[in-house]
Amino acid sequence: MPKVFLQALIRNTDTYRIVIDGQQRIKAILSFLQGDFRLEKPYTGEFSNLTFNELPPHIQEEFLSYKVDINEIRNAPDDIVRDIYLRVNKYTVALNKQELRRADFPGHFLELSEKLAQEPFFEENRIFTIANSKRMGDVEFVSELLALLLNGPQEKRETLDDFYLKYMEWGSSEMNLLRNRFLAVLEDLQKFFPKPDYLLGTRFRQKADFYSLFAAISDCLAENGALEGKPLNYLQEDFRTLDFNTAPQAEVSILSEYAVKCVSQGNSLASRKWRRDFLRHFLNGTYFQKPPTTDGIKIFWEILEDLYSPTICPQFKQPCPICNAEINDYSKESVFLTWKKSEQVFQLSNAIFIHNVCRETAHGEFLTWQNAETLDSPFQK
Repeated sequence: MPKVFLQALIRNTDTYRIVIDGQQRIKAILSFLQGDFRLEKPYTGEFSNLTFNELPPHIQEEFLSYKVDINEIRNAPDDIVRDIYLRVNKYTVALNKQELRRADFPGHFLELSEKLAQEPFFEENRIFTIANSKRMGDVEFVSELLALLLNGPQEKRETLDDFYLKYMEWGSSEMNLLRNRFLAVLEDLQKFFPKPDYLLGTRFRQKADFYSLFAAISDCLAENGALEGKPLNYLQEDFRTLDFNTAPQAEVSILSEYAVKCVSQGNSLASRKWRRDFLRHFLNGTYFQKPPTTDGIKIFWEILEDLYSPTICPQFKQPCPICNAEINDYSKESVFLTWKKSEQVFQLSNAIFIHNVCRETAHGEFLTWQNAETLDSPFQK
């Protein structure tokens, strides 16, 4: 039997329930219990032509034990009630998973998700379409971001119900703490995407990219990283480079891989973790003002080596800052990647290639390699 949808209104500590969909089903059940009609065609079984009171006791018990599947929406605005009614009765558009959550799991997690989905940031950057918001897609995505803050990246949306159930009742201090963490990530996003229309014009407004970047920033903040008081121009340039060069068919191989992971299994746990970790390498140099780890250097080197390929940037040739000779070979046998010791931040955009033969001369002004296999920073000051 299809679900019955109810609207529950609480007035003066009393609960009033209004049937949104299922009135005929409810009336039929009650009428049969009251003996108003007999079991007639199309029913043709052994109890044909009997009323409820004429059924054997064990059959009456089975009937009364049947569980009617009900969704109850509490204190929903009239426009939501009308929309549900129209889609269920007129347009036969099934309620999606998030609309069912609103009925199944009312409580603090839902309230916080709905409130944060109304943040001006999302409208300014058009993260959600009007149609998406109308079907509560905005609330569902915000719920995913809250789940991310609570317990790291999740496998698609499969665990969302667990969060809704666990946090139906939630202490105000814990809820406010999570809300502030959420808003802190949005605040940082606005710092290196300063114009409302700048994020709008990039791939990072797309759900998969936004989720990954949100996860990377939240991790930096959780580890006491910060943007305050630091130059952001190189960080901003890095994300312009990522945005311009990232596509499934990109000639920069690792940026092609990133783009494919946003499309293929974009919401899988493994893909979300990979993209988060990838973007962390582009945040650490400013958030923590430290040179990249060995893994970060490998990623930066791969990107720059592909970008400086004659097929992509035929006019580009970086001179070695030590000998001033143009660099034609960006392989590890010829050059090493470094930064000036005087730099405040260490980003892709202010990285410098130096000839290996100039390594000793570069020691005073530039960072030099320690051990390429270390998991910490491979540089020494």
